[in-house]
Amino acid sequence: MTSQKIKTGNGFNEGAALVQTNNTGEFSSLSSDLTRTAVPAEEYRYSVAPSFTSVSVGAASGTIVTGVTGRQIEVLSYTLIADSATEARWKSGSNNLSGGMAFAANGGASANDNEPMLRTNVGENLVLVNSVGNLNGHLTYRIV
Repeated sequence: MTSQKIKTGNGFNEGAALVQTNNTGEFSSLSSDLTRTAVPAEEYRYSVAPSFTSVSVGAASGTIVTGVTGRQIEVLSYTLIADSATEARWKSGSNNLSGGMAFAANGGASANDNEPMLRTNVGENLVLVNSVGNLNGHLTYRIV
């Protein structure tokens, strides 16, 4: 018995089917309900490889990742260390993504998760606002 996968279009969930032929040349196929449940749903987000960048922001706003037209930036993890007592805030462009996070001098934070913890609005930069001193660290993100 041979198997052949038939797929139309350029993506998943477009009515793909599995067709088999036996040794006498007869065709058989799986029901469309079964084949459609085997592929991702429309709202499924496809994984992309994460990117990494350093963080270095003085007493101002700093763009950490530049926005991409039609895409969002998802933050997967970050580590921040402050050299002075300060308050930091993540933003999507000019919109708050987090509340103010207070750091003591030489204090910091490290956050990570298996899921995105922050997501920018479509096309907007990921910005870190720092009130005093310097914030340094690193960030893991992906563009979706």
